[in-house]
Amino acid sequence: MNHQIKRASMALLLSVFCFVAYAQKTITGTVKDASGEPMIGVSVIVDGTTIGGVTDFDGNFTIQNIPEKAVLKISYIGFKEQKIAVAGKNSINVTMQEDAAALDEVVVVGYGTMKKKDLTGSVASVKTEDLAKVAGANALSAMQAKVPGVDLQQSGGGEAGAGVSMTLRGNRSLLAGNGPLVIVDGVEYGSTLDIPATDIESMDILKDAASTAIYGTKGANGVILITTKRGSAGKTKVNFNGYLSFNGATGIVKPMYGDKEVQRLIDKKNYETAAANGWAFSNAATAADVLTFKLDDGTETLSIYNDKSYTDWLDMILDNSVSQNYEVSVQGGNEKTNFNVSMAAMDDKGLMKGDEFNRYTGRINLDHNINCIVKIGASLSYAYKSNDKRNGGVYNQAQKMTTITHAYLNDGSINATPNPWYAAHCSPLLDEDGAYQRNIESSRFFGSGYLQLNPIKGLIVKSQFTLDRSTSRTGTYQDYHSQARYQSPTTTYIANDRSTGTKYVWQNTANYNKTIAKHDITFLLGHEMSQYVSESSSISGVAGSESYKKSGFYDVSKIQSPLVSTGYTKSSMLSFFARANYSYDGKYLLQASVRADGSSVLAEGHKWGYFPSVSAGWRISEEKFMQGTKSWLDNLKFRVSWGLSGNSAISAYQTLATIQSIVPNSTDKAPMTMANPNLTWEKTAALDFGLDFSFLNGRIYGGIDYYNSKTYDLLYYKTAPASSVFTSTISNVGKTKGHGLEISLGAVPVKTKDFTWDLSASATFARDEVSELADGIEQVVSGTSILKLGEPVSAFYSYDMDGCWGIGEFDKYLAAHPNFEKPQADYGDPGTPKVIDVNGDDKIDDSDKIIYNRSPKAILGLNTTFTYKDFSLSVQTMARLGGYLNYSGYGLYLYDNANWGDLSYWTPENQGADIPSPGATGATPTFYKSAIQIQKADYFKIKDITLSYNLPKNLIKKVYMSNVRIYGSLKNYFTFSHFDNYDPERGGSVNFPLMKQVVVGLNVTF
Repeated sequence: MNHQIKRASMALLLSVFCFVAYAQKTITGTVKDASGEPMIGVSVIVDGTTIGGVTDFDGNFTIQNIPEKAVLKISYIGFKEQKIAVAGKNSINVTMQEDAAALDEVVVVGYGTMKKKDLTGSVASVKTEDLAKVAGANALSAMQAKVPGVDLQQSGGGEAGAGVSMTLRGNRSLLAGNGPLVIVDGVEYGSTLDIPATDIESMDILKDAASTAIYGTKGANGVILITTKRGSAGKTKVNFNGYLSFNGATGIVKPMYGDKEVQRLIDKKNYETAAANGWAFSNAATAADVLTFKLDDGTETLSIYNDKSYTDWLDMILDNSVSQNYEVSVQGGNEKTNFNVSMAAMDDKGLMKGDEFNRYTGRINLDHNINCIVKIGASLSYAYKSNDKRNGGVYNQAQKMTTITHAYLNDGSINATPNPWYAAHCSPLLDEDGAYQRNIESSRFFGSGYLQLNPIKGLIVKSQFTLDRSTSRTGTYQDYHSQARYQSPTTTYIANDRSTGTKYVWQNTANYNKTIAKHDITFLLGHEMSQYVSESSSISGVAGSESYKKSGFYDVSKIQSPLVSTGYTKSSMLSFFARANYSYDGKYLLQASVRADGSSVLAEGHKWGYFPSVSAGWRISEEKFMQGTKSWLDNLKFRVSWGLSGNSAISAYQTLATIQSIVPNSTDKAPMTMANPNLTWEKTAALDFGLDFSFLNGRIYGGIDYYNSKTYDLLYYKTAPASSVFTSTISNVGKTKGHGLEISLGAVPVKTKDFTWDLSASATFARDEVSELADGIEQVVSGTSILKLGEPVSAFYSYDMDGCWGIGEFDKYLAAHPNFEKPQADYGDPGTPKVIDVNGDDKIDDSDKIIYNRSPKAILGLNTTFTYKDFSLSVQTMARLGGYLNYSGYGLYLYDNANWGDLSYWTPENQGADIPSPGATGATPTFYKSAIQIQKADYFKIKDITLSYNLPKNLIKKVYMSNVRIYGSLKNYFTFSHFDNYDPERGGSVNFPLMKQVVVGLNVTF
């Protein structure tokens, strides 16, 4: 009987198999756009399966073994998705309609994806074409002035491989960092993004707390989600991207040169003469009176003046450079396996000889469907970096070195002490022959593998394990004849620091989606475990007055009395999280999430933190009473969200008391920090209101967000008990709050068959302030910085300046203010800084200082693209308005016989200048220098101009190419501000200029 049942079952299965095989067929077709042009690379897949492919050069596709009742899903980025039943058809012609509104566009959110129309939080995305324009080491720069709420600055200078600084929705922490969390393929990566921009499929930014709360202790500063490219079924594609960047310095703050420097010395002499004669200026000094010194080879400075053989030090150490970048990727797959393999090489050269950054990366992304239930995959990447750096003191030395000298002596050797007025100023050229060597070499393996199950319809269970392993070596060699050690201590210094970091992350998630009539419900349950271990070792010390340029920092045996240190850190975190999404009829949206984080860095009783969120959305445009607007209104959605997220600013062992050697290498130990077992995470609660809109089939679109946040349990210094040997300890004592308005707007004003004009704009208006400090303290002042209740989190605190005193002006002031108390003996002398007596109490003290907000009031961006047939011209502009910076260029007036910056200083003929007289060598000019440096930071930039040309497809397809794009760009070339020859994006620093680039590149797809 059992055998009969088995034979019958086999016969039945064979019949079903034959029936299915008989019912399958082949479908061919063509996909075109609205103008009738064939579309290449359009995805054509049998809905609910991985069977399918992409269109070829002529927009054609062929798919075999399709069930008779199958439905084809045709999709392409920027176009409306279509589903077509194949029953009774053997061929299909499809016309794609553009969807500028992109409501069905999928964006990445925490531990999943959502359609843009279903979002209830504030999420922004960077366009793929913006990522393609990045010509630098960090792809995060693509967000600048494009994403509302992001304040990104190229503040690292023009050195090779320089990074960026970034905040999202203002400052909130006092001691902890304010940078956002960066996630790559679902795992924390870090702000040093060594991934080529062309490897990135999408970059999504979570801004509101309801979106970031799913990341718990690390989400308070915003989250950037980066997804790398993966393969897809269809024809294998090979992509090549390469560019050359011709680099030059921009915004160089130069020293006085030649005759101008001589005139400064003459003006100084005239001032000193006038000071001794009741401020009667005769201006009788000449060059011969001030140029009385000789160089070491006997050359007279007066003769240098006469024959104009000055030295331009910055011109000698700075040079234009050429950077190169090449990337190749292979992408493809079938209904079972998809792959994407890429390799990239970057050679980024800075503006000084020996300043170079090299990066080599490789990536493999694999996905394989074992069957209809089980899917496995991996993402493996490796990056190797080598960065040769120059001593920053060389540039600073060149800025203040006299130009009334020669760089080389008569015998051709370097003039080691070229300043005859001040022998302590040694030559900036001393490092040029290998006397200074600094190299940072690092490598990183970042790999993950996953197992995904789809046991029943709507349920996806995924387990992913990630290994993040990095190594670094920093070597430093300073010869005893190098610029930094020539004068003192005249010994060779060698250091070799090494570190390794290993991080394990195990994530497990279960996602279930169910649709019942008009109800759509999605549940997410997740668990994450991570562990990080770091080890470090360092050896450093002096190697006598000997030169070891060949062995450099590699041979540490030359160190006479080595200072050795080691370090070990281990920390772990355990997390559980859940999220529920509900949608009714696509109109009413609700989301709630919660995360629990437990960390080893916290003490018992404080290890766990809980971070809930809730958000809701109302798609007003889908209501019945809005049906009359369907002809022009695509989407109108109101959003509101609240969430609690954290800032994991506590490092390992910070809750414990630590001990340290009293002197280096000593066995005698002493307490160095005070224990605080009550430390916990900083937390930010934020409320967000948003409105998304789209009109005229996406021709006009945008969004508006208003947020209000409150951060508490801030880490800051608290006064220790009187019985303690410590004056203070770090505790959770502070509070800050902030609010802001963010606007994004896009439009397609003109669109014809041959010509398109695209516009996109962004605006950010943000405010933040301190609302509570420790122990009832109302303000804390540190140098020129201040924390004060009701004032910005990041602020300067200094005097309000009003230029310099004119001849006889102070006498008139004293007549009107007979009780005025001079703060310094030389205060009021002609050509000295004039301070405003803010409170009018006839004295200058701290009560006259005012607060200057460092953060901008507004960040504006405007991007426009004109496309005519195969030509495209795009222009990116931005403005950063409001806020102040500490402009070090106005501090380049020095009274130590050094050269000055090229500044407009006070003279009897220029009494309206802000910079004091060269002859005013008393205490006043130096005392108020920091106040003079506080300047408005407003600027407007034409950040990027790119002209590109796509070769005709009917021409390139003959050589098996589907796309060839040639482009040229001007980057960072035009800046407008009240500064002369300075780029305020540098943040006030003048120790190295920013870089401008002329980029030419080629993109090819086979």
